[in-house]
Amino acid sequence: MGQPHEQEGPGNVSSALLYLRKDEIHESEKPYKLQYNPGGDLPHQNTAQESRGPILIQDLRGQSRSFSFENNGFSFLKMESKLDPGDFYNVKRVKDIYYAEIKALLLKYFGAKRVEILEHITRKRHPEFPISTGDDYDYAQPTSITGAESYSIWKPLRGPLADWPLALCDAESVNYEADLIAADVVSRTGYTENFQVYYNPKHQWYYLSGQKSTELAIFCQGDTNYVDRKCVPHCGFRNPLSDPNELPRESIEARAFVFY
Repeated sequence: MGQPHEQEGPGNVSSALLYLRKDEIHESEKPYKLQYNPGGDLPHQNTAQESRGPILIQDLRGQSRSFSFENNGFSFLKMESKLDPGDFYNVKRVKDIYYAEIKALLLKYFGAKRVEILEHITRKRHPEFPISTGDDYDYAQPTSITGAESYSIWKPLRGPLADWPLALCDAESVNYEADLIAADVVSRTGYTENFQVYYNPKHQWYYLSGQKSTELAIFCQGDTNYVDRKCVPHCGFRNPLSDPNELPRESIEARAFVFY
């Protein structure tokens, strides 16, 4: 399924990434984060992040090797959507049109019997991010903490992108028993579970420089066949090559279940 990437010259960069800080409490208490105020003395979370870096993030366009979904947990596919950038903020149009486009793409790519889109999130970076403004943001912000959680399909709404691009960690460089720990994200109405990531100097990070809106990152977040479908740590990062006059990043990420 994997395809060699076009050779368009290297754009390797170094940047700091946020990892989960190791804490003895997680030996007896599952990591969690509450998205609401529980009141009383219960902490909002029992986790903390640590910045590591500078970490080398290699440009996939400059790679001579091939990357495959089976071996590395991610790949890039080309698809032109019928939606304009502004349409991706219209939930109905995304579900009616973009979901159908994604389903057709994944059915063909994986040779699957059925694809179901679970959800999507559209992000637009606030000019002050990652510095907190103290106010609620109008849109979801880039994920700056390394994490791995299904299949995800991620793309910028406008390109070529340099502002806070998506970094992906090669699945072959991850020690799944030592590097990942399950964590709960709890809301008032339910919770989700994902993996938080501990720093490992062996991690190999990559991104696609100048990613276009027609270049979709497909990466694995979890699968019942855990041995064959490794979770891929991923996060947005501050790109030292970005132009300060570039518009803040806008992106969409959809999560899909693929059935064979």
